[in-house]
This record gives sequence, structure tokens and C-alpha cells, in this order.
Amino acid sequence: MHRLTFFLFFITIFGKLWAVNIETVRVQFYSEAITLSYSTDMVLNKRVTVKEEEMLAYYKALEGTNYQVLLNALNENKINHQLNDWLYFELMRKALHQIMTDNPPLTVELMSWFLLSKAGFDTRLTYIKNKAFVYACTEDDVFEVPMIEENGKTFVNLSNIEQKTNAKQALYMLNFIPNSAGRSFSFYLKQLPWLKVQPDNKYFVFQCRNQKYELKVTIDRTIKDIMRAYPIISEKEYMEVPLSATIRNSLIPQLKTFLREKTEREALELLVAFTRSSFQYKEDKEYFGRSKPMIADEVFHYPYSDCEDRSALFFRLVKELLDLPMIIVAYPDHLTIGVAMQQASGSAVRYKDKLYFICDPTGPVNSAEIGEIPNGYENVPFEIIGSYK
Repeated sequence: MHRLTFFLFFITIFGKLWAVNIETVRVQFYSEAITLSYSTDMVLNKRVTVKEEEMLAYYKALEGTNYQVLLNALNENKINHQLNDWLYFELMRKALHQIMTDNPPLTVELMSWFLLSKAGFDTRLTYIKNKAFVYACTEDDVFEVPMIEENGKTFVNLSNIEQKTNAKQALYMLNFIPNSAGRSFSFYLKQLPWLKVQPDNKYFVFQCRNQKYELKVTIDRTIKDIMRAYPIISEKEYMEVPLSATIRNSLIPQLKTFLREKTEREALELLVAFTRSSFQYKEDKEYFGRSKPMIADEVFHYPYSDCEDRSALFFRLVKELLDLPMIIVAYPDHLTIGVAMQQASGSAVRYKDKLYFICDPTGPVNSAEIGEIPNGYENVPFEIIGSYK
């Protein structure tokens, strides 16, 4: 841990005059080394146990410190690195574990809860025996995570999210709500964070209509690291995550060259041939030993992928290259994509007065046919779980 100490006297914050000791902590956050300032008075020399009155007293004591120094540094980095709420919380936790390295785990939880509340989120604190857990209200669809319901709101256990379970645990809830009008916490990735790129090159070969195509794609290991243990979100949200600038800048120009002078149908055939034949198929639980949905970028990092992953990639490619209306078609055990084309024939799904022709990104391998219901699913009921106009 690297710290730099300097003193600032007579700082005015919120109308108060502070004489504070400011230190910095250097946090390794994925590929980026981030330096954060904090005031040492927020590291309280105060004994606290898992009792309501003591935990509440600790919160109130923190309100009398210059906690805003660290909060400002975290918020600045959230903006500078384009972090969503989950990544912002990860950075906060990494910083607190270093700042409070000599403090009991309970105080790290209490500090996390305090800062998250002061950052504007609707939070709860639960506890059992000698442990406390930070919960945040969310409107997102998040799966296989510990959560509780209160007054029609869903709260996710951020402290213990790696448990990958939604089993309900008997917990006590602290009878204190710091910010009842606070905002919801989001796990969705509307864009990927701006962190230092760790580049690698990958090579892909596929065929379409008896023509061989070769691709050299530059990928970013940082994205793989971020998504490795990312909480599981709604299937359609994986489609919404854009390609990283690294992959977009290397892949899209090559595909544009391949698609030059091709009709709309021929372009879609080439893209399904690419997603069907450039990667090997294997179910998540067989390869990872657990459910592991992927965003489009991740497909390039692993030797195996399944229907959800290929659909995410195909969805992004069609959006980037052809900008055609699409629907996400969910069967009980298969995910595929329907595309609205100007001139098409074959199997289609009618949705909101448009015909969407099935372009299955997963199979058959070494084929380019589109407009066909996946083999074995001809009479299986399905659901439209998302669309793009």
C-alpha cells in the first residue's frame, strides 16, 4: 500500500472549518492504478460490535468526520473511468480494505454502508451474530445473489454477492434508514468502463458460401477480468453492452470489407456463418462449472461459448454493421435472434406488425442459411424478451 501524507489547515466544507490530515491510497483496480485521497479522521478509533445502538452510533460518528474527501475522490473516478454503480462499489471496497487494513471487518462493512448512503443510494444494513451486510435497493434483474424484499422494494446483498445464491437467510435489519429517498443501485452496463487496455491478438477463420474468411482481432484482457465474476443480470442486458473500443476498432473495419457489395440477406448470412463457425460450442456448466452469460466482447476471449453468448455477439454485429430491427427470441433452453429484413423468405416471427426472420447465431456449424427455426424447436413455445428498432 502506497500512502502520501500532507496536511491541510482551515478547509471549509459544508460551512464547517476543518483542520484535517489528508492521505492518499493507491488502489490497483483491474488494469488501472488509481490514487484516492481521504481524511484520516474517518478511520475511527472506536470499538464497535454487532449491536444496534453501537452500529448506529458508529454511523453518527462518521457523519462528524471529513468523509467527503474520499467520497469526492470516488465520484471523480466514477466519472473519469465511466464506472457503473457496481464497479464504483468495487473501487470503494478495494480502497476501504487498504485504508482500514488494521480495522475489524465489521467496520469496513459499516463504512461501506455509510459511504454508499452518503453517495445517494437507498441502503439497508442487516446483521446476524458477529457479521453485518450492506444491502442496496435495485430495480435491475439480478440473479443468483442474496436479496431481501421490503415494502415492495428489492435489496441486494452487496457484501456477500459472491455467494451466487438467492437463498433467503434469516437476518436482522437495523432499525435505521439513512436515505429512504435514495436512488436505486444499477448493475447494468450501458457502456464499458474506460480503463487501461491490455491487448492480445486472436485469429479466426470461417467459411461462407464456399469462400474462406480470416480475421485478426485485437481484444482487451481488462474486459475479461471485469466480467469474470460479474453478477448475473438479465439475458437481454448482455445484448445491450456495446463492443469495447479495442474490438470495435479492429473487428468492424474487417467485417465491413467482407460485407462490401453484399445484399442485406448475404450480409446476414456472413455474420451468422462467423458466429456459428468461428467458436466451439460448450454449455456454461460444462466449461465453467456454473452459469456464465457473456457480453459480446467475452466471446473472443474463451475457446467455448453457447447460444446466449453467440446471440449477444450477433446482436451487436448486426446493430453495428446493418442497423436492422431485431428481436431476442427465448425458448425454454435456447436463445436466438430474429431480424426484420426488406426482402426475405423462410421462418419468421410476427412482432408488433413486423416480420422477423430467424437468424440463429449458434448453428448449424459451417452453414450460412437464415430464415430457419432451429432444429427441434419448430413447435416449442417461445417468448420475446427484448427488441431493437
